[in-house]
Amino acid sequence: MKKDIHPQVNKNIKITCACGTVFTTSSTLDDFKVDICSNCHPYYTGKQKFVDTEGRIDKFQKKLDESQKKKAAAKNKKSKEKEKVTDEPKTLKELMEEASKKS
Repeated sequence: MKKDIHPQVNKNIKITCACGTVFTTSSTLDDFKVDICSNCHPYYTGKQKFVDTEGRIDKFQKKLDESQKKKAAAKNKKSKEKEKVTDEPKTLKELMEEASKKS
């Protein structure tokens, strides 16, 4: 067997979960943190729980609110444009100006 090809094994390292549970084990890594463990995993506990370490749910809710605000603003803008429509016939100059704005 070749010498110095195997990684260094640390005997007593601490693994810390996001729920606060601390495990002691052996590993090639130093102390580290995990997002989910057997004490808080839905499969082991039987309880449904959202694991949101990066704020993904909050980020999605924020995007959803912004899109609804934009839709409401666009709807208000359309209704204001409809109110501007008058019953008077437009002159040729006005028709040409509208055509140049649209293109």
